[in-house]
Amino acid sequence: MASVLKHWREAATLVLVTGRSTSLREGIRFKPVNASVNNNNNINGNNADENALKGDKFEVMLLKRSSKSKFMPSLYVFPGGVASDADFSEKWKDIFHDSNNELVKKTFEYAKRGGIGPPMFSRIRDPEFSLIPSEIAFRICAIRETFEESGVLLARNAADLKTIDTEFMKHGPVKATAFQTSEILESWRKKVYADASEFVTMCQELNIIPDVWSLYEWSNWLTPTGQDKFAKYGRRYDTAFYVACVPDKPDAMEDQGETVHLQWGSPADILTEYMNGNAKIAPPQLYELSRFLNFENIDDLHRFIWQREEHRVNQYLPVRVRCQDAFLFLLPGDDLYPKEPDFEGKQEQPELSETLEELNRKFPNQHRTFLSGESDHIIVGCNIALPGGHVPPVSEPPFSQQVSKL
Repeated sequence: MASVLKHWREAATLVLVTGRSTSLREGIRFKPVNASVNNNNNINGNNADENALKGDKFEVMLLKRSSKSKFMPSLYVFPGGVASDADFSEKWKDIFHDSNNELVKKTFEYAKRGGIGPPMFSRIRDPEFSLIPSEIAFRICAIRETFEESGVLLARNAADLKTIDTEFMKHGPVKATAFQTSEILESWRKKVYADASEFVTMCQELNIIPDVWSLYEWSNWLTPTGQDKFAKYGRRYDTAFYVACVPDKPDAMEDQGETVHLQWGSPADILTEYMNGNAKIAPPQLYELSRFLNFENIDDLHRFIWQREEHRVNQYLPVRVRCQDAFLFLLPGDDLYPKEPDFEGKQEQPELSETLEELNRKFPNQHRTFLSGESDHIIVGCNIALPGGHVPPVSEPPFSQQVSKL
């Protein structure tokens, strides 16, 4: 198997972003979620300006997982799933090279322009799964899973690629090409959902190619070890997060199998809904949505993801730690993050004798998500500079009136 390892499986997720012509929350400003978060927990770095309104003029797509799902039931997530052997198929090499051999050669090189990536990209695979770069295979996986779960297909006509400028990827960020859902695509969607290998067959018959050029590497999350309410499902995934920007909102619909509700919303609105208790969102999604609060509009975000991809992402393995009044998910760079994290879950989860406030005074450099006191809301905290040219999450998300119940 191409993506199944001893302790986890490899997967890919796509954050699909589209523009928003007008704000639904004109005049609302960023403010602390809770005064105690700002005053006692010392999570003050990299916050948005008090008078700024960001993360509100573009939208992202979220899908609510079925309550019957074995992993993260009833939570809102970005579309995505486990990589299949078919995503690494040698057939993709033929499809790409038949369209424009020189373009494909430069695409494969371009995908690795930031150097060696984290293990899911750089590890040695069996020869049959090494005919296309892992960077391309996981993009194919993200596109396939997005098509299965939402009906949105990011693809280009193969014929159009024969005359395309082979250097176009270096001229600026590439907008995604979304095929609108049709009866033909809907029938294929059901086939691909049942068998991932049907995706390559569909592309061959329709003479299209997954739009790997429009997907940009954003982050890499490895499910933490441990057993608690966030890890009780017993499954772990090493997941590549990609971002793609589409100029117009494509037609989309949940699959009514793995996903039961599809929702578009601005990062600011979604985080507000989370704080209002109207949506359950997993920690990685909360963290990434908080990163998007750094951007004024979709053009700013799109330009950033294109420039940032000159660097590779770092793998994030959250490490769980309990203290007297909080539950922490530590991330690399936090003063409390272990020098040698436990990737296999062999060590017992540490429990510290200090309170969160005491820990923050002793260990001022913080990069984490955490639950404090009796709160059911996970807080994102970061006051350090992140490597790889990346933006940190905004530590004080917007909190306002309810906008649209998820």
